[in-house]
Amino acid sequence: MPLFNIASSVLLITAQRLARRLCNCKIPLETPTEALLNAGYTEADIDGTWTLYGPGSCDRCKGSGYKGRVGIYQVMPVTEEIQRIILAGGNALDIAAQAAREGVKDLRRSGLIKAMQGVTSLDEVLSTTNA
Repeated sequence: MPLFNIASSVLLITAQRLARRLCNCKIPLETPTEALLNAGYTEADIDGTWTLYGPGSCDRCKGSGYKGRVGIYQVMPVTEEIQRIILAGGNALDIAAQAAREGVKDLRRSGLIKAMQGVTSLDEVLSTTNA
């Protein structure tokens, strides 16, 4: 397909992953700052206002610590600048860099936010998203 067809017809690109949702029996975890930074959290994120949780064990989740699934999403509008990159034959890294400049959260960041909210575990985010 010619690049101009892609650039002119695609309005939005989404990516998604399913992660296991923590059960209500979740337990708070103490995670070293270095591990949080390595996972992708920023210094500003690590402000002590949230807690990471890990899987517990109960009858409801049959001891797994997880019950159900939660979606982790990346939604990227195809802006004029991204259209220019496509038309110039840019690659996925060029497009991802521009999307980041435009404030698009990648899958990892979206997953890290879900972990901050206590919806899923950091281990689950790390296993379902690329760094």
